[in-house]
Amino acid sequence: MQTRRSLWLCVVGAACVAAAGCGDEAAELVDGRFTPEEWAAIQELSPLPPLEADTTNAFADDPKAAALGQRLFYEKGYSGPIKVANDLGQVGEAGKVSCESCHIKTDWFVDTRSSPANTSIAIDWFFRNAPTLVNVATYTDWFGWVGFNDNLWGKCLIPAEFVMGTDRSGIVKFLYNDADYRAAYDELFDPDLDPALTDDMRFPAIASPTVAPEVWNGMPEADRAVINRGYANFGKALAAYLRLLQSGNAPFDRYVAGDTTAISESAKRGLGLFVGKAACVECHAGPTFSDNTFHVTGVPQIGEHVLPPSMGGDPGRFGALDVYLGWDFSTKGIYNDDPNIDRSKGVTKDEKLTGAFRTKGLRSVAKTGPFMHTGHLATLREVVEFYNAGGGDADYAGTKDPLMVPLNLSPEEIDDLVAFMETLTGDPIPEALLVDTSFGSTK
Repeated sequence: MQTRRSLWLCVVGAACVAAAGCGDEAAELVDGRFTPEEWAAIQELSPLPPLEADTTNAFADDPKAAALGQRLFYEKGYSGPIKVANDLGQVGEAGKVSCESCHIKTDWFVDTRSSPANTSIAIDWFFRNAPTLVNVATYTDWFGWVGFNDNLWGKCLIPAEFVMGTDRSGIVKFLYNDADYRAAYDELFDPDLDPALTDDMRFPAIASPTVAPEVWNGMPEADRAVINRGYANFGKALAAYLRLLQSGNAPFDRYVAGDTTAISESAKRGLGLFVGKAACVECHAGPTFSDNTFHVTGVPQIGEHVLPPSMGGDPGRFGALDVYLGWDFSTKGIYNDDPNIDRSKGVTKDEKLTGAFRTKGLRSVAKTGPFMHTGHLATLREVVEFYNAGGGDADYAGTKDPLMVPLNLSPEEIDDLVAFMETLTGDPIPEALLVDTSFGSTK
């Protein structure tokens, strides 16, 4: 059987052979422009493969868990009181915020409602831009801008306690009478978790090591485990839903598969720059276009509500490790369903990670602006210009990665790179996954 590469060389190279003879160097070029070495590098970027199994989550591909997760993604009932008045509600109002408030389903699951748009407001202003959730499950090892967790379901638990004004005890009590939860996990909650009880001394309404540590630490370990188990299941259901938000089959993928008309000539030149002169592939590697590691690129802390340089800027990965190393829901914890996986081994709080952020995947990137964790770059062209300059030169934390050097791209080459990145937009998310199935929905 012929390989994809050999098919390309036969189909695309045939015209060159006819015009110049089999011995010509041009006959070896793919699409008349890429050397075999360049084409091998390009093939590493496509196609987007099926998701690997997530054995840390026994319910990762369970349809019942995914259905529950979809409902919980759109559910507002468990969110806490608003701290800063905005279009979602007034100060003190609860039950007004869902995951979808900052990951809008019709806009590739990014935030298009906050104003200013560089960071997000729901319960309160957050100090980073809300990244897309499309293809989020393709990341490996680390999730979020700074790797708050080493698995998707554990990362899904971060917003509830840090962004949505609630806590793990409140979440579990919210789920107490939930028939969908019981169907997904085939288990009943401890009767003392019933939110209707007037005596909640065993399971207080607010109890969490991050929100109410004095209450949490005063509880017996066995009772904390009851809450943690329910909270872990909450995250595993959300993760099962997010695993369905996959988008492949981009024009770029069709080009690599043999359709020479799938992308423009400008995009083809941009692709050559991506794997060549611009060296984007050094970090944006593989079919997800991310090496899933952390780099200091010198993004300046520009814009409202970001952590300002006067306060030391954004500590990035270095600051996240305080959360990660103390989080109950990483792969080192007992709620990991695969004891053979422990991604925490060797992880230490290294100051070299100050200001470092995980390489963002580029699939569908043209749909997911504004860009950078500060959200201060509005267009892809601005992003390429930032990297063309070798990154920022002030107002960021940490020491810039040695890979960040000026690229010396011409204006035309910048346009070509942008044209290439615009070919990475894949198929839309199926409509069924965009349906608000929450109890408060008016569908």
